[in-house]
Amino acid sequence: MKVILIMVQSINGKVRLINDKNQVWSSPEDKEHFSNLTKEIGIVIMGRKTFDEIGKPLKNRLNIVLTGEPEKFEKLEKKYTGSLYFTDEKPESLLNRLENEGYQTVALIGGPTINALFLEKDLIDEIYLTIEPVIIEGDLSLFSYVQGIHRFKLNEVSSLNNDAIILKYQKTTKAGKSE
Repeated sequence: MKVILIMVQSINGKVRLINDKNQVWSSPEDKEHFSNLTKEIGIVIMGRKTFDEIGKPLKNRLNIVLTGEPEKFEKLEKKYTGSLYFTDEKPESLLNRLENEGYQTVALIGGPTINALFLEKDLIDEIYLTIEPVIIEGDLSLFSYVQGIHRFKLNEVSSLNNDAIILKYQKTTKAGKSE
């Protein structure tokens, strides 16, 4: 099972504004890139806080939300039957189940704690990182609570528009404690 992390960050490495979590700071081109790529993959995995910020399931994609209390969301899950699932499964067992259901690739879309959880278990194969030309008062970075060194190789740099770029990385080695 291939896991592709898809995120956008500011020049100063932040992924969310500190005070107004709904204020738009990423470009329309990044939103289009994200939408096209996640629709092509067909399945997104996110944490509950990321889902809360989005506010509803992403259309034309299977949405899986990791939470410690999936039972709290049964009503919402029923409202979006077939497109939204809440689970407390461990990343490895979730990916195994999805692979057994016929999925080959998933898009991991945050937040930083979920990103770190997958990274710490050496489950992220590729990273598509958009760098937007803004500096924001942010409170979150790409990963939270990461230990050790996790190496990736830069495979491609492409322009998203006149100012923003997409960096595509691929995992190179197994996770290590430190060097």
